Amino acid sequence: MVHCGEDLRSEDPARELNNQISELQARVAYPQHWSSGEHEQHIERLRQLTYEKSRLSDRSGSSPMGRTHH
Repeated sequence: MVHCGEDLRSEDPARELNNQISELQARVAYPQHWSSGEHEQHIERLRQLTYEKSRLSDRSGSSPMGRTHH
């Protein structure tokens, strides 16, 4: 993989998902900081993002960008 300073500007849905998932994992890890309703929302959102991430990684395996690995 090539990393450069331009990375932050480019759209990277996988990185964005990872950031959101990390934040939600931290929130879910400390349920005492949230109301039960908020905690349930965090868990559900985390479930959705994890699912999106798995779909994204499935798709990226067959995307044209995958050519750079060969």
